[in-house]
Amino acid sequence: MAVKIFIDAGHGGPNPGAVGNGLIEEDINLSVASQLADDLRAMGYDVREYRTTPDENVISPVAADLRKRAAEANAWGADYFISIHTNSSTNPAANGFETYVYRLGSTSARLAQSIQNAVIAALGMKDNGVRQANFSVLRNTTMPAVLVELGYLSNPTEALNLNSPAWQAKIAAAIAEGINNFVSSGS
Repeated sequence: MAVKIFIDAGHGGPNPGAVGNGLIEEDINLSVASQLADDLRAMGYDVREYRTTPDENVISPVAADLRKRAAEANAWGADYFISIHTNSSTNPAANGFETYVYRLGSTSARLAQSIQNAVIAALGMKDNGVRQANFSVLRNTTMPAVLVELGYLSNPTEALNLNSPAWQAKIAAAIAEGINNFVSSGS
């Protein structure tokens, strides 16, 4: 039986996420998440996506929507949960790739490190590391869960990358490689 991976394109619907340099987070998240899902399916994984269109499945209020994302992954029996996000900062110089988990030292953290390593090697981004956070989708999932921050749309250089379909495909492929490296290693 194929390993089941739940892909969550962060934000959507009434919650567009961060906005900067002419970009809207929900759009970038959806594009990269869709490419990631395709890449993982091509590798033989069973993949389910929370949303495949801007408004699909998204409910209000935001807290209920976040709980719904985790609940759907739990009900499906996903082996892994990956949430795709784009970062922003009031400091336009802030940049880099980072991953978040609910607990450091966990299986989630080892998965996050594998993703982190693959993305940094493939794209040469600043390595902001694996970090701990009390995010709803990480806290409420019953499987190893990782939230990735693709880069800072508030950074003019990273915004150009985030808006590039070629770059989006490259980071999706790197995330897929990081997931596959982790799963294949039996970690």
